[in-house]
Amino acid sequence: FFSSRRRHTRFKCDWSSDVCSSDLSGRGAATEAPVGPRPVIVTLDGSDLAARAIGVGIDIARRRHAPLVLVRAIPPDSRLDMYGIVLGEHSAEREAAIEEYRATLEHVRRTAPDLDVQAESLEGHPAREIVDVQRRLGPQLTIMTSHGRSAVARMLRGSVTEAVLRGTDSATLVTWPWALPEEGSGTPPSIGKRVLVPLDGSSRTARVLPEAFRLVREHGGELVLLTVLDLQAFRPSRAKILEQTIHQAIEDRASILRAAGVPATGALVVAQDVPEAILTTADQYACDMIAMTTHARGRIGRFVFGSVANHVAARAERPVLFTPPHEDDVTLSHLYPDVPDAILDLANLPHVAGDEESR
Repeated sequence: FFSSRRRHTRFKCDWSSDVCSSDLSGRGAATEAPVGPRPVIVTLDGSDLAARAIGVGIDIARRRHAPLVLVRAIPPDSRLDMYGIVLGEHSAEREAAIEEYRATLEHVRRTAPDLDVQAESLEGHPAREIVDVQRRLGPQLTIMTSHGRSAVARMLRGSVTEAVLRGTDSATLVTWPWALPEEGSGTPPSIGKRVLVPLDGSSRTARVLPEAFRLVREHGGELVLLTVLDLQAFRPSRAKILEQTIHQAIEDRASILRAAGVPATGALVVAQDVPEAILTTADQYACDMIAMTTHARGRIGRFVFGSVANHVAARAERPVLFTPPHEDDVTLSHLYPDVPDAILDLANLPHVAGDEESR
């Protein structure tokens, strides 16, 4: 018997010299992000659909004066099994992927000469490697494409996107490629004009507000705050009181957002099917994005990733912004230095106290 530890090779490519150097230092704890503006990451897989996210990345990086990092999974070299037998030959696919990645990088640099455009090519399990890049670079935002996949990398299939969202500590925007213009079309992407923010009564779901506020402020848009209530288990008198209380709480929070310079509207929907209510409300308000917190569990809405958030991501025909709940040891003012204190305070407040009172 013997044990082995898998090593993931990370490649950084110097396209000017056509040399890829491998870093076999292995995976470990997160390292400090480099000094300077935190980058915006766009993950690619070689498909035209995934490339549509590049325009979104350029737009956001330009507005934030941030570096843009294009991340691409590269097929591995030929592998040998324990007996020295070649398991597969991928050199042709690998060379084609590298050439395509080089062309994409050069195109983006020509398209956005004002940006610092960088490259990160990865080898290994795509989800693990993406999370590793996020931990190393500490990005402001990572942009992925749902359903954009190629036969080579299979990088952004739903399972990979879900795995990244489960493991990441960074804000991640999952775009729906058919709602975005084709790369190179010259048409700017339309996002952040009206963003729906579902809240479930807990401070954890409210922690998406700083990132949503920043996106909307940058694009001159507005926020729609939504709470979906399932009142079937409540007595009628208690249900009415709870509905009125939460409606007022949503309006109070919308007024704080308006005072900070971003138009905001509150919405309360009584329904049992929370994902369907979120999607229907997004359609009713013509929202071009939904913003949610992953891994959050509130006492009213039960937003648990794998249920509500996962269903919304799978069915939303629009981009969905996910942020981690940011535990108490994370300082929101460090992550969002440009966001007003009133909004950061709002991200730590529950909707309403005592929502577990007797029904």
